[in-house]
Amino acid sequence: MSGSRGVMSLHRLFGASEMKISDTAHVDLVIREFLRLGEAIAVRWIQMPRGVLLLQMAPENPASGAIYVYDRERQQFYLVCFEGPDDNLTLPEFQELVREYGLLRLAEHPALLQEVATA
Repeated sequence: MSGSRGVMSLHRLFGASEMKISDTAHVDLVIREFLRLGEAIAVRWIQMPRGVLLLQMAPENPASGAIYVYDRERQQFYLVCFEGPDDNLTLPEFQELVREYGLLRLAEHPALLQEVATA
């Protein structure tokens, strides 16, 4: 899909098992550990039955956001990338990208992640 930031792509990062998390039934614990590893906070955390869409930022920098999707069924994290800048997002930019690129559908239907993701 293409938009104002160019073509969107997804990159598989790692899974809950690689993070050594045994209690994956509690998605809050998985997401908090992901944030801890990145020394970040979740400025937006949109949780769906099958996936979670996150805007992660450095706590002291409101223009340092990056978008991630967590597939709850496969217990995998993905980074959402664009041709334009994708790791210095602000909250308003995130909200616009969610609308423009239809990012909520990735959290609603994580099987789409498999179709678009690159290793």
